[in-house]
Amino acid sequence: MARPDTLDSATTLTPTRFGHCPALWLAIPLLIGCAADAGWNLSAGPSLALGMVGVLFAWLGNREPKIAACALAITGILFGAAWHHLRTPPQERIIPRRSFGEFPILVEHATPRKTGEGWTGLGVITDRDGGLFRRRVALSVHGVAPADGAELMIAGHIEALPLNPKGFDAWVASQGATLRLGGGRNLGVLAPPTRFSTWCQEQETRLEQWLRRLPWKDDEGGALLAATMLGRTSLLPADAKAAFMITGTLHLFAISGLHIAGMTAALLWVAKRLRLPAMPAGIAVLAALWIYVEITGASPSSVRAWIMAAFIWGGQVGERSTPALQSLALACAATLIISPEACTDAGFQLSYIAVLGLITAGGPAARLCTEPTEEERLTPQASRTAAQRARWGLRKFLLSGLCISVAATLAGTPLTLGLFGSASWGGVFVNLVLVPLSEIPLVLGMASTACSVSDWLLWPGMWLNRAAAACLHAMTWCAEICALIPTMNMHLTLTQPWLGPAGGVMMTCVFLLQAEAQSVRRLLGGPALALLLWLGLAWLL
Repeated sequence: MARPDTLDSATTLTPTRFGHCPALWLAIPLLIGCAADAGWNLSAGPSLALGMVGVLFAWLGNREPKIAACALAITGILFGAAWHHLRTPPQERIIPRRSFGEFPILVEHATPRKTGEGWTGLGVITDRDGGLFRRRVALSVHGVAPADGAELMIAGHIEALPLNPKGFDAWVASQGATLRLGGGRNLGVLAPPTRFSTWCQEQETRLEQWLRRLPWKDDEGGALLAATMLGRTSLLPADAKAAFMITGTLHLFAISGLHIAGMTAALLWVAKRLRLPAMPAGIAVLAALWIYVEITGASPSSVRAWIMAAFIWGGQVGERSTPALQSLALACAATLIISPEACTDAGFQLSYIAVLGLITAGGPAARLCTEPTEEERLTPQASRTAAQRARWGLRKFLLSGLCISVAATLAGTPLTLGLFGSASWGGVFVNLVLVPLSEIPLVLGMASTACSVSDWLLWPGMWLNRAAAACLHAMTWCAEICALIPTMNMHLTLTQPWLGPAGGVMMTCVFLLQAEAQSVRRLLGGPALALLLWLGLAWLL
């Protein structure tokens, strides 16, 4: 991270200012290498050997910056491929020799069903003698959901995922699973989970029960609030979930930057009012947010948001500039180093490309669109009427929200179509209403969660839940009305599975190349044109 230059007004990424985001040199090669191994199952040995050759070329060509940079980029790709190969289960498709069996499985993540009957999740087979060692499997099991990290002996019917998975199977495949186990039963515990995992599961259950407590019975309102605060879309009522999905606003119920930024601001505000020292207060806030991320399942979007918040706070404490793109690249690199298999995760891909679109196009376009008009510049501050201020404020709010929503929609459309076969263009406009409204139940839910520390605060907590649930009911009603509009969704079945990832790579390159543009037409028009060309290619194929 570089110290800010007070004489330099440029803050965007340009080819000549690439050094202002050096983490891209780490994040992009790592991502390419992990994706290459996920797609072609490269061998770790040759990748490491060629990577060492790349290091030698970089050292010998240190007097030629272009040669050294290319050698380092290639080295990063090779090391990323080797790291992914060593850390992740095999990705190639395999047909089990028997359809029913007993398997020792390390549970990576378990989620109780909304009905309370059993649980679903992901796990890795740990039996070395069955030919399925290290295979990731999607689980559907009867009984009580275990804490993450438990190793269980599970009996059930096992089968391979379809060759070209669609819908839910496509999402499961994006998590790295190649097998599916249904009708499972827990035969016993081979190894217990850690105490921290058990504690996180207990706290999640306790918070869900607390958030569902309202002054009068309202199962849907409690479910909406619990889904908002815990990031579990499976808790949403079926009609509400369908409406949010059709309008492209289901992301509001994922723990992401919206949640982390709001909670960070609220906690820092409280710390400032209590006059706590800045450094200890910041560390305590980050620790509390990390515990919240772990309790809610540590989704890729929540981990990305927390890492970005940590790097931005660290830059401020160290009095160094930390551009948003630098923080995003550092978060990407850190995630891939910790969990290289995240490169194939749908949540990881959609979260990072959407934020990339916001940073490189949505935010700059919003700033250009909301510059003061001639009327604002020529009107003295003392002469401005309430009607003028309201009109100018509404204009800035609508234009900035529209730019940000358009950028996020353009960025994620190829991947969304590739994964789910549909994408919502109507979400560009629905987000203008629902995103600001979503901050209200989030703040109320935070206040209610603070009340959960004592049963003496049950009464104010219940009324806070009631107010949050009322706002969520209004948001659901708005989404359901908008979902009735014809052609709200765009449907396109991609015949070639590589088209979705290829479109994501294309949009990433376009957003990075036009990041220095100083006009809204270039910032948003370039990605829109690239998306139209991709849609034409996808339709022809």
